[in-house]
Amino acid sequence: MRILLLRPYPETAQFGLSPFFQTEPLGLMYLASALRQAGHSVQLADMRFERRAITHILRDSQPDLVAISCLHILEAPAALGVADQIKAHNPNIFVALGGHAISAYPKAVDGNRSVDAICIGEGETLLPALCDAVANGRALDTLPSLLLPNGDGRFQATMVKPGRWLDLAQMPLPDRSVVARYQKRYCCLNYMPMWTMETARGCSYRCNFCSVWQLYKRTYRCHAPDQVRADFEATGRNLFMVDDLFWADRTRSEELGHTLLRSSERKNLLLVQTRADLVTENADLLKLWRPLAKTFDIFFGLESHTSPGLSSLNKDADINKTVEAVRIARELGFGITGNFIIDPDFTEADFQGLWDFMDEHQLYRVGFTILTPLPGTYYFEMSRKKIDVFDWTHYDLHHLLWQPRLPVERFFELYCESWRRSVLNIAGKKKWWQWLKQVRVRDIPRLAQILARTQTLMDPQAYLKETNLLGPRQLTSVSESSADTVSLRGA
Repeated sequence: MRILLLRPYPETAQFGLSPFFQTEPLGLMYLASALRQAGHSVQLADMRFERRAITHILRDSQPDLVAISCLHILEAPAALGVADQIKAHNPNIFVALGGHAISAYPKAVDGNRSVDAICIGEGETLLPALCDAVANGRALDTLPSLLLPNGDGRFQATMVKPGRWLDLAQMPLPDRSVVARYQKRYCCLNYMPMWTMETARGCSYRCNFCSVWQLYKRTYRCHAPDQVRADFEATGRNLFMVDDLFWADRTRSEELGHTLLRSSERKNLLLVQTRADLVTENADLLKLWRPLAKTFDIFFGLESHTSPGLSSLNKDADINKTVEAVRIARELGFGITGNFIIDPDFTEADFQGLWDFMDEHQLYRVGFTILTPLPGTYYFEMSRKKIDVFDWTHYDLHHLLWQPRLPVERFFELYCESWRRSVLNIAGKKKWWQWLKQVRVRDIPRLAQILARTQTLMDPQAYLKETNLLGPRQLTSVSESSADTVSLRGA
């Protein structure tokens, strides 16, 4: 079969951080490899960077089946919109929809008549089986992990029990050729082009805001070290390892580190994600891994500046671990970046406490996202009664979904002040010319555009224009002790 893999472009995702962190569609690249191994012809269209309209792409590729990825729930409207366009162009094209967000919350597809099947979970074995069944006219209800239209606008699961989790050690490498034409467009702020790879999949923790562990049932599986080395050598100078829990398996991490060190490949930038407690428990592993890149950054899920704040997120962590992890990483020569979650329940004192913590520990290469119950998580179901906004395009972690404790305008003033204290403020700690010195001459125009757009993160009016009507707050008022106002540096 002729297969078109499609990464949609949510035009509403021009707000917040998403325009500055554009990475390869790694999941689709794994699917491309599996499909080609099964004998199918595969093309990939990344609509974030495509100049061709979808109708032109369809005419060029003549697909029998289009598989649309929906990685984040905010992409759902765009994914369903492109499904409608495909069916309008040719109703005989089979349209499959999958990806992390749709697997976690397939109800987002209810009411759409253009999607022929929803693929749940990992697609490396499911999608080739689906293509084979479609090509040979076999009944689709014999396949596991599939939702099919039931005739009334909703989707019903097949009765076939899903198999075991994929053995990642047996998986082929992702097919990097399918994104070669887009490669120069992938970036992580001032690092461009950017490559991505995976060494492990899943998470065994239980943070309430996260859908990863709920989708993978708290499993954690690893690719074979030799496979990881081969992919490491196939990627470029700037590399983001997308694992959610780097250094989680101590024995395997040590083996993998030694395997990669035996390669002559070294990176300009290596970026990994992990938890603070995994750093404090494995300082020797960090020392082992450090020579693999000129710049080695660790992205921490910092989330909160207090232990009670971490507990409220089911982080199973202590703030002292955060402080110790930052110290250890810096002493070993790692760069520190990360993210804090801003609860709509924040008072002015909470914002001031966050800023004081940032100043005390020199944490300025950080981001800030608004606490957002993602569909498909237990937290979303628990929060339904207070959520006022069910427009998925606002689930980008930069919109308020219910009335905050503070007045909305004041909340955004303080939220933007947090951003002004970060390195993204080109009038602050890191000037624009310092940014430009870090990229190649040919990338300066694009970086200048990116930095100009980041400044909207510091404009309260930009957020207010994006804010839907919120219902009246049902919580008690702020106590006088916590309502003391704080001054704004830029005010």
